[in-house]
Amino acid sequence: MMNSPLQIGVVGPGRMGRVYARLASELSETNLVAVSGRSEGATNEVAGQYGVPGYPNVGHEAMLASHPEIEAVVVAASEWMHTAPVLAALEAGKHVLVEKPMAVSATDAQSFVETADRVGVQLMVCHSLRFDHPYAAMRAAVAAGEIGEVMHLYSRRNTIELAAERVLGKFSLAYWLTPHDIDMMLWTVGRPITSVKAYSREKAKGKQDFIIGVFTFDNGVVGVLETSWSTPAFSGRSQAEHFSIHGREGAAEVLGHENSVAIYHVGGEPNYPDIGYTPVLHGKQEGMFRSLFSHFVGVVQGKWEPIVTGRDGLAALRVASALERALESGREEAVEQ
Repeated sequence: MMNSPLQIGVVGPGRMGRVYARLASELSETNLVAVSGRSEGATNEVAGQYGVPGYPNVGHEAMLASHPEIEAVVVAASEWMHTAPVLAALEAGKHVLVEKPMAVSATDAQSFVETADRVGVQLMVCHSLRFDHPYAAMRAAVAAGEIGEVMHLYSRRNTIELAAERVLGKFSLAYWLTPHDIDMMLWTVGRPITSVKAYSREKAKGKQDFIIGVFTFDNGVVGVLETSWSTPAFSGRSQAEHFSIHGREGAAEVLGHENSVAIYHVGGEPNYPDIGYTPVLHGKQEGMFRSLFSHFVGVVQGKWEPIVTGRDGLAALRVASALERALESGREEAVEQ
């Protein structure tokens, strides 16, 4: 028996909200009902693009009240504005897919999980690396025992300050990009992180230039995380994402999304088409976010169990919270379990 298309509302008409709005309109399993957001211009632009109502000026409550047919809500608003729309959607009995970080405090994230459990709806977090082929293949090899007992891990995810302008001063660097790699470490090792040490310095607008985090798992595995939002624009491979895991019988690594396609112009800078995150193939959006979104739809429709849950998002944020505390205290900090 075929499921009826899942009725979707999108909160946040920014970069990722546009990705999910397009997916909701393209997939046969879903139907985009409405879009809400903070900016009137962006909200109406995205809504108009797909011929659906738009609810600007932080209009998620109006969207939910006006469209009881909405079954699931994608929250892709700015990171520090997740709490109100997530809780409103959950309390209204809607399934929720929320962008990472699911919140900018572990306390808020816990309230999401508790509310979803109480109401009885699905809460999934966009930890997209679980749906990224290189990372998923690496994790599968580790899970199959191909590198033997895991000993230590390393991840790097740096970006330039220009890319971070949107979030500087809004919340800690510990919560921005780190949940990607913290979640990947937790998923790959399969054990909790119990304590965190952290190192940084502050020069970029009074905020941390970078964070080096050292994580200890409950089985003795050690992970090292490097992240920065102050990397110079031209700094070679220091900007390339990297993830490696070392075992007693081998190792595995993801070398990042190298630009394997380049378009050159006389007198201009080369152009590197997106072939990994949100590529468009024959007029349709493909890539890991399509896989993630399709998985969420299948979870809501009861086709399979979720690969990533609200509790996974909470676990990553508890580590990020300990990372922030370690930066402030200068001491090793325990991770809440």
